[in-house]
Parts: sequence; C-alpha cells; structure tokens
Amino acid sequence: MDTGGPVTARPAHRARLTTLAFMRSARNPLSSRVPSSRGTAPARSVVPARLVATAGLVVTLGLAGCAVGPDPGPALVPGGGNGGGPAASTTSSTPAQAPTLQKPGTDLAWGGCAGAPAAPAGVTLQCAELDSPVNPDNPRSTLTVHFTRASVADTPADAAPLVLTAGTDMPSSRALRLLADGPGRSLLNKHPIVAVDRRGIPDSTPLDCLTRSERVTLADNGLTAGADTAKRITDLADAASSASDGCTETLTPDQLQFGITAAASDIETLRQRWNVPTLGLIGLGEGSDVAIAYTALYGGRTGRLVLDTPTPFGANARDAGAVRASGVQAALVTFAQRCGALGAGCPLGTAGVATMGDVLTKGRTGALGGLSDTQALAAITTGLALAPNDTAGLTSVASAIAAADNGDVKALTDLANQAEELRLTDGQVVSVCNDVTGPVGQNEVAGLVTAWTKQNPLTGTDTALSLVRCNGWASSEPVNPPESFPVAPLVLLNSGDPINGGEGVKGLSPLFARAGTTPVTVDWNGLGYSVLARSTCAADVVAQYVAHSPLEGPADRGCPA
Repeated sequence: MDTGGPVTARPAHRARLTTLAFMRSARNPLSSRVPSSRGTAPARSVVPARLVATAGLVVTLGLAGCAVGPDPGPALVPGGGNGGGPAASTTSSTPAQAPTLQKPGTDLAWGGCAGAPAAPAGVTLQCAELDSPVNPDNPRSTLTVHFTRASVADTPADAAPLVLTAGTDMPSSRALRLLADGPGRSLLNKHPIVAVDRRGIPDSTPLDCLTRSERVTLADNGLTAGADTAKRITDLADAASSASDGCTETLTPDQLQFGITAAASDIETLRQRWNVPTLGLIGLGEGSDVAIAYTALYGGRTGRLVLDTPTPFGANARDAGAVRASGVQAALVTFAQRCGALGAGCPLGTAGVATMGDVLTKGRTGALGGLSDTQALAAITTGLALAPNDTAGLTSVASAIAAADNGDVKALTDLANQAEELRLTDGQVVSVCNDVTGPVGQNEVAGLVTAWTKQNPLTGTDTALSLVRCNGWASSEPVNPPESFPVAPLVLLNSGDPINGGEGVKGLSPLFARAGTTPVTVDWNGLGYSVLARSTCAADVVAQYVAHSPLEGPADRGCPA
C-alpha cells in the first residue's frame, strides 16, 4: 500500500482457517528508518509455520535439505502443460488464431477494498480473496491470495477480464491503481482488469520472517558508518544468511513455495474458479516472468500474453543484475536530460546526473540525514516509477533530490519509506531469493561493484551489492521456457523504466525464436513504470490484440510519449 508517508509498524495479519500462518512472535516488522536501530538480531523463539490441511490436520514437517542454485533436471508441470521439458525445437509454431476470451462462469465475491486509498475518479475498485494451494503438487493446504478489480461505467458487463501481475516489483494492486489513474485506463472501457497480488506480500498472506536488524541491513545493503565495500559485503552476507535461516525455520516445509511457479499456480487457481478455458495475461516488469512461467506450466490456457517492459526470463543472477544496472542507469540519465530541458523549471538544472551522484555519495558517507545510498536510490527510482509522466511528475522527484542535496531530506525520506513499503517486504525478499538462478559468490561481488560502477556510476554499486541479499538462500526449481506459445505475445517496450530498465527484452529474443513465435512490439519513449499505464496508444493496441490476435499490420510499432 502506498501511503506516501513514513513507514509505521505493519499490523499483524490474522491467519485464516485455511491459510498459512507465518507470524513469529520474536520477529517484529521494521517500524522506522533510523540507522542507529542496528544491533544484534534478537534470539529466535521459533514458532513453526503451520499448514492447515483441508482435512483439518495441522502439518508440521522438519526442514528439508535444499541446495543453492538451479536443478538441472526437468521442471515439474503442475496441471499439465507444454514447457517442462528440454529446450524447444525451432520447428514449433504459434497458432494463427487465438481463442476468444470469456467472461467468468463463477466469479469471485467482489466487495470493498478495506483500508485502501480512494479509487481514482470514475474508476471502481473492488477486492476479493481466494484460497490457493500452497504447493500445487500437494494441494492439501492453502493460503489466501488477494485480487483487485478495476472497471469504469463503460466497461461491458459481459467483457472478459484481463489478469495483471507485477510479480515482485510491487504489489500488483498498486500497479493497477497506477494504470487506473493514468492514460492506460482507457483499456477499462473494453475490459475489467484484475490484479493478482503475489503470495507473501500485502495482502496475499504476507510473510513476517525477518528480524528488524535483518530488514535494516538488507534495506541499506550493509551500510554502516565508515564501512568500505568489503565490510558492506560481509555484513550484508551475514544478515542475508541469518534471514535465510530464520525464514526457512518459519516457513518449512514450504520455504520454496514463493517463486514464479507458485505465483503461476495462483493464477491457475483463479482460472479454475472462473471456469474459463483461457486467460488474458498482462505481465508488468518482473511480472512478465510469472506470465511466461504460466504459459510454460499450463499449456494452452494462455489466451493472450502482454509483456510490458519484461525482464530477462530465466537469466542467471549476474546477467540479470548487469541488465538491470545498465537499464536503470539509462532511465536516470533520461530523467536528468528531460528535466534539464525544462531550463529554469528544473530544480536540478542541467547537472541532474551529477547531483544524483552527490546525493548517493552523501548517503554512503552518512551525510544524508540518516538515509543510506541504497535508500536514496530506491527513493529516486520508485518516485520516478510512480510519478505522472508529465512536467509536474518530473519536477516533484527532482525537487526531492535537489532539497536532499541541500540538506533537507524530508521529501526524499518520504519517497524512501514508500519504496521500502512497496518493494522490500519480507515476502518480496523470499520470492526474489526463491527465483535466483546461478547465484554470485560472495568473493565475486567486490569485483562486480568496481566493474559495474565504472559502467553505471549511479546504479552499479547498489545492483552488485543487492546480489548478496540472497546469500545462503535455497532456490526453487527453475521453470523451463515454453516450447511454444498458444498465442503470439504483445511486447511493450520502455527504455525509461526506473525499476528494471528497458533492456530485459533482449534476453527474450532467443526464447521467442526457439518457440517459433514472432511477437508484435510497441516502443514507447517515456519515463516511468508500465507502458500500458501511461499510454492511451498502447492501451488501444492492447485492446485490439485482445479482440483479435494475431494483430494485423506491422510487427514493430511505436507510441508517442
């Protein structure tokens, strides 16, 4: 939930009768961002996670041994599918015509969204919950998944809903609100959109398995006063390993049930509840991994596939980090250039990149009013991700940066609190680490800090250090890419995405080639998170694609920013 203000203690969430109870009394959510709060982690008074089986039995099993890194064996294909085996042959092909999407036969029990901010004017937001198997291969126990539906007065009553996921980038419900409050809301004139919040984050059975000290260390990427890079890496690795142990103790035997396979299974649970043969999927950023995984694991049940500024599916940790570092660096340079073009109207002037660099340096040296360099960068990127794509949105973030450079950190602290609330919950940490492929060794990180920072002065250090957050974690079995696509994807491209950057799509080209599909691509030269949320033109193309696929006309298109 985006409050825009300081982070306060998150309330405990009452476990439902058929839901995983993950709360541990010895582990309290972080309630402030005061660096002096660091200290020794409290002793772990372990309360084992309880799985309430459908037969009414409480299951508590011991910790299973898990190796770090991907399993080279074939992935399981829950529910049937076409993507669990070896890499696909290039002779695969995409069907010429996609099925018509259908209205749910049995809908969810939609109601109000308790505690959420008011919906944008003219938009109706409704919320619902659904129990989904914790482990799709052993569906005795369930957890609760949260859904948000957006519609307008003109949304046809018989229109098929589109399913949106932002993966671990931020709660999908927040991304949906961004769409509903921007130009992309025009898509709601054709279809309602249902956001699926990733399990483990608010409000889909949120996890609470890190200590306060671990949260602070991860949020700051190991920064303490006077710490050099080597000490940061060591402190961060220690906190990550401790967090892994604690979360494993809390979640066992389901500590690996928060990756993209589990997220895809929650979408399949929704499809089954709706009693429809296929779904129209929209994957934003890292949510594209979830949408592609669903296509791989559940065969022909993907009726449409929109990938909005996708990340590189299946990339190892080093490659994914390098892509993110360069892509986000490019987005920040674009931000500085566009602000500078405003002349006197830009609080950063024409030296935006240098000013951001100065702010990050002050964060590293303790001269930013208690904000670390990692927090400051997260504040800037999240602020840009959510700000309107106009002059007011541009200058609001620029003003916060300029004020912080001059000693007034209030606005940037508010953005940092927002970033942590939206992007660094316990559930997101667990989910990201579940999906790590080819983890980077601790002894390699210092070299990556040096190399990546030379290439990307604003983002290299933070991205390389962030690789250590999953130190010591076991990873779930990777999902093999789809052997074929039931429908040719529609890919929306944005080089100005400050969350993931815009270069992830390059890693998808071999995947599409092996599957024998040619997506339609739409370039949008803007700034912010989600092309669909910010472009009426892109929303119109998506509406056409949903109505009739494959799209007629050119395979490479563009939309004005």
